[in-house]
Amino acid sequence: MTQGQTDPSGRHARPQEPSGGLSDGRPAPDEPDLDAPTDADPAPTQGPPTGEAADAQRRQRLPAEVRMGEDIARAMAHHPPQRAAEEIATHIRKFWDPRMRSSIVGRVEAGEPMDDLLRAGVQLYRQGEIDRAEVAEPSGG
Repeated sequence: MTQGQTDPSGRHARPQEPSGGLSDGRPAPDEPDLDAPTDADPAPTQGPPTGEAADAQRRQRLPAEVRMGEDIARAMAHHPPQRAAEEIATHIRKFWDPRMRSSIVGRVEAGEPMDDLLRAGVQLYRQGEIDRAEVAEPSGG
């Protein structure tokens, strides 16, 4: 119906708003297709992440101290293992906040999973922090 025509009930019809798109329901060439899939839509065959995506997600769930420690371990991996562990221990001693040091030591003591090189570096750090003379002497009281 066009403006001025009457519908079967005898009333004047209102002009209809243009619906946009083509008569078969597709959007006009100059209109966006709002039903088109986007990068945010999962593909029907998409499953859980694998490979690098899975590694990135796993890393994001790690505690900050472990994530940072593993970054340091990767940076020191080109050294022989003993030297790399010493470098990691030195880095922890020189640059980490005491709360971070305490947290990573606790995580090693609890047996939490982490890079073997990081674990070795934390164990060396712990050994360097122990005053052997004070441990051997009974406490006063």
